Amino acid sequence: MKNAKNHSVSITKAPPYPEVLPWFAGRAGVSDARAKALWDLTCQELSDENDPKARMNRFIERLGEEAGLPITPDYAEQPNGFGWLYRHYGRMTDMALVTGGAMACFWQQAMTPPSLAR
Repeated sequence: MKNAKNHSVSITKAPPYPEVLPWFAGRAGVSDARAKALWDLTCQELSDENDPKARMNRFIERLGEEAGLPITPDYAEQPNGFGWLYRHYGRMTDMALVTGGAMACFWQQAMTPPSLAR
């Protein structure tokens, strides 16, 4: 039998890609390869942290910067039970002008008497 030496090589590898990575890439309009590269950068940046939520949050921020999307405010300081409410409120305030315009058109159409045909 041959003598086999047990060589220990320490290779730091990135954790496996999240299953939602292609979905995030598609929503941001970024290629899957670029999203994987951004995930690798995020894992290198946060290699000392084992918190997957922190990695995912940083990846989403990095993907938004890459796609040129507006930066959303950080809701991490909000209580866990009400985070969704603050995000929803933020989205609704962004849509205030659109909603107001749509409601004005609706009421204008609803209150205009129908023309009488002969």
